[in-house]
Amino acid sequence: MNIKDYHQEDLTSSQDIDTTVTDLEKSAADWVEQAAKKTHAVSGSTYVKLDRGVMTVDQLDAFLKALPLELSFVDENNQFLYYNQQMSGDKMLAKRFPQQVGNPLSEVHPPQALEHVKQVVNKLRQGQETIVKLPVPGYDENHFEVHYYGAMHDKDGAYRGINEWVVDLMPTIKWYLQQTGQKLVPDENKTVDTTTGASQQLKTQESEQPDANTGASQHQ
Repeated sequence: MNIKDYHQEDLTSSQDIDTTVTDLEKSAADWVEQAAKKTHAVSGSTYVKLDRGVMTVDQLDAFLKALPLELSFVDENNQFLYYNQQMSGDKMLAKRFPQQVGNPLSEVHPPQALEHVKQVVNKLRQGQETIVKLPVPGYDENHFEVHYYGAMHDKDGAYRGINEWVVDLMPTIKWYLQQTGQKLVPDENKTVDTTTGASQQLKTQESEQPDANTGASQHQ
């Protein structure tokens, strides 16, 4: 799947890939249970060999849930396949719900966000970025929520999807300031946009990329 124009990104996951669990309804609320049964997926105390480690499925699951991040995985077919369910979805920074796993991205995000989702996915697929970082607008002095989208590749360098991690950075920032005796001060020369949505931020980032021929900023 080599898509250059982000408008062509298929967020409906219509083209199965080599790892797709086929003949299942991707939108099914029990997709995980159906897929596990069809693939005879291991669970519980069964050991799995990783690149540099051997763990039981229970250990791996506990390890991922214990990370201080909200993690999600989407394959190169834009199918949402995993998140480390640490709490109920309504308490998460990026709300995720068990019945969404297996859904194509077109059903995970609201319609008004799909244009932005295509832009992010395409940037990572085409190698224009290795990580896209988007802060959530409207933050206050007690929160600074950032969504990171990282491109994943196999051992041959082929694009294999996206890992997303979401974190509120402010507790870490406050801890750092406390430990070092420093403090935050406003930069009088910096204008900070705390209201523009992620889609417009992405367009702004793109418009500021240097032109390879003229050195001038690109304008859409």
